[in-house]
Amino acid sequence: MGEKTDLFHCDEKMLTYDAAVVLEKIVAGLKQGKLAANGDNGPVCVELPRLGELEISFKEKAKSGKSKKKLSIELTWKDGDAPLGLDG
Repeated sequence: MGEKTDLFHCDEKMLTYDAAVVLEKIVAGLKQGKLAANGDNGPVCVELPRLGELEISFKEKAKSGKSKKKLSIELTWKDGDAPLGLDG
């Protein structure tokens, strides 16, 4: 079985605006084909393959006058995946 390495993790409460700023930085990195971040173990930079898989879900859970909304964005890449007729 392969070995998993946690390169970077962020789990903190912040303003929605600040979360948007973080996502904008991620988008800029995706456009350049690499993601960079400063983690607990120092800076991390990962080159990305050209083809990836995107999964987005938006959910709401409501009960007794309260609600919770959750946006999940997952991007996965596999080294060696060939673009299937994608022009870019």
